[in-house]
Amino acid sequence: MFAKSLEEVKKYIENYPKEDCLILVVYGKDVSLVDFILEYIEKKIFKNISYELITLTGEVEDFNQIVNEIYNFSLFSQNRIYVVRQGKLIFKNFKFKIRSLPPKTWLIIEYEDTFPFQLIQIEDNKILYLETKIIYENQIEFFLQNLAKQYHLILSEEALNEIKMLFPPKESILRTAIYNLHRNIERDLQKTFYVSYEEVRNVFYPIGGWDVFKIIDACFKKDIQTFLVEIEKFNPPEDNHFSLLKNLLNKTDELRKYIIGKKMNMNSEELLQITQIHKKPFIIQKKILKDLEYYSNLFSLEKINKIYNLILEFSFAFRQIIEDHNKKTIFTKKAIEVFFS
Repeated sequence: MFAKSLEEVKKYIENYPKEDCLILVVYGKDVSLVDFILEYIEKKIFKNISYELITLTGEVEDFNQIVNEIYNFSLFSQNRIYVVRQGKLIFKNFKFKIRSLPPKTWLIIEYEDTFPFQLIQIEDNKILYLETKIIYENQIEFFLQNLAKQYHLILSEEALNEIKMLFPPKESILRTAIYNLHRNIERDLQKTFYVSYEEVRNVFYPIGGWDVFKIIDACFKKDIQTFLVEIEKFNPPEDNHFSLLKNLLNKTDELRKYIIGKKMNMNSEELLQITQIHKKPFIIQKKILKDLEYYSNLFSLEKINKIYNLILEFSFAFRQIIEDHNKKTIFTKKAIEVFFS
């Protein structure tokens, strides 16, 4: 079956039997919509039901994990949700077709291209596809206003134009932008509120400066909401992009070494050494390792190596080519493309 929208997906899974198996494929140009589906599953579908969430990325080990773990099922197992990130990397290694899944098993696939439908041969009512696309220019205003209405907001023409200028025409990013308006504008939530240009500026250009480490954490957690709010707090000259890029590069290198160490089956002490965080206080070590483990579920080694090289190239461009007044806009767009697309 094919869903035409995120709302159709939500409606379908809300009424879907939790004891049955399900495959949900989100493919195309805006696969970050997977995160909205996962949030809905957590807060609505399985709110009062125990379940296991397993995240898989584009690694050979994860390919083996799909084959071995999904079909290792007992009648006493709890509900399981497998989330496949960077599905294109994983499924290029598949040598067989998926014809069945065990009960209580939901497989959610993020696939950054046209999906090879021949890979899945299962009953139509057990699979749901959502193709994601870039929103056409003539549809953006209608989409934004309809979305704003869900939060009792009406966007002025100036507010609409400012949002269109700030963010790329991706549904996942525009949904996050409208949610941030809803969350940050003080008002009576039960009454309709008219959003002016000033409100948009106040939300996305607050005074006070940014938190570099909060931005970096948001990038590696794919937390677009926090990233968009925090990045707009840029307050020169106290804030500068060189410091942000340097710290972002260091964290990328740290994660790269951690992933390599995990592939070599290193223990915690060895991981502390290879990532060079062994000299930090113990409580900080634990926090960093916990964060790196979380990040490693969202990025493959191949992706991290690409990001590392891109940051190096970008740092040079910021120093030699890009003019100061363009740096904020260019950095924001590039970061969204690299970490959230």
